[in-house]
Amino acid sequence: MRKMLLSVLLFCTLAMMFTACESQTSDIGSQKETITIVESEHRATSQAGDTMKTEEIHTATETTGTSDISVWYPYWDYATADAELKAIGDELDTICFFAAYYDVNNRPFIPEDTTETYNKLSKNGTLKDRNIYLTFVNDKLLDKGSSLKDTNLLYALIGNDDLANQHVADVIALTKSLGCTGVEIDYEAIKKDYALWQLFNSFVTKLSQAAANEGLALRVVFEPSAPFQNYSWPSNAEYVMMCYNLHGYGTEPGAKANPSWIKELAAKMNTLPGRKNLALATGGFDFAAGGNVAQIGQADAVGIMSQKNAEAQRDAASGAMWFSYTDESGLTHQVWYADQETLKLWIQAAREGGINRVSIWRLGGNT
Repeated sequence: MRKMLLSVLLFCTLAMMFTACESQTSDIGSQKETITIVESEHRATSQAGDTMKTEEIHTATETTGTSDISVWYPYWDYATADAELKAIGDELDTICFFAAYYDVNNRPFIPEDTTETYNKLSKNGTLKDRNIYLTFVNDKLLDKGSSLKDTNLLYALIGNDDLANQHVADVIALTKSLGCTGVEIDYEAIKKDYALWQLFNSFVTKLSQAAANEGLALRVVFEPSAPFQNYSWPSNAEYVMMCYNLHGYGTEPGAKANPSWIKELAAKMNTLPGRKNLALATGGFDFAAGGNVAQIGQADAVGIMSQKNAEAQRDAASGAMWFSYTDESGLTHQVWYADQETLKLWIQAAREGGINRVSIWRLGGNT
């Protein structure tokens, strides 16, 4: 069997560790129940349907012909992610542990499972000669439950120079405590809050300088609507564009991406310095008449198609597969999902847009 090269990077999964900093260890017992709640919410909201078969990752890397591969390693799916890492092989370039987030007092921490997984993978040699990032997300534990993609948290962390300087120090310290070689910042839902964008830009600039001084690499994740072209960004960072969910919650039925949109996002990144990376996701959505939308994986889609005796066809514009069916209550559904051929088309679009570095969301739950 010929050797397959991996060149698909996906949003880096943060491995979180609770015992990294002495000041945080006293909180472990009191937060375990809340962490379980956050884990459940992450499962429901962070592209649960975007899991990817290992052979699909191989297919993607053959398409790109490079070994610039990044995958996210989520803390809630580490059991199956281990097996997937072994199946992918040695060509994987980058692993991002997902994710470090914040306690009720706005202090960043890493879940215990992430620390244990990192230590195990480090001991068995899996992390050797790879770029290892810790991803920070703006999710926060509350007294009950959690707040995801919390922009009020960002104001508390980077709302002025003193706060931003302290946050930079905290991020660097936590990343080094785990042993990672890089930091990834995935702060989302800033949308059109331009005051917050200015603060975020200043924070990234400070972080890039501090990371360079500590010998750490830096990745910054942007959503498609991010107005990053309005600001100057440091050249020593890698910038990752989320190229998915063109269709999904709140939209008409359709594919998560299409080649023309991917090329548009690639062109948009021309204003950025440093290395550029496009993040792609597999899986898809089940769109029900009336507006209900559910995320599904490729295996789920194929299972529904078989159960309902439906027949999928490939959409010419996006390269994605789709089919329709009627459920037990008489409601009509359209299911859209990406398969191996879809991914090839999307990666080729990225290459035609001038970007060879690709990230795949995510390890874990792939069959």
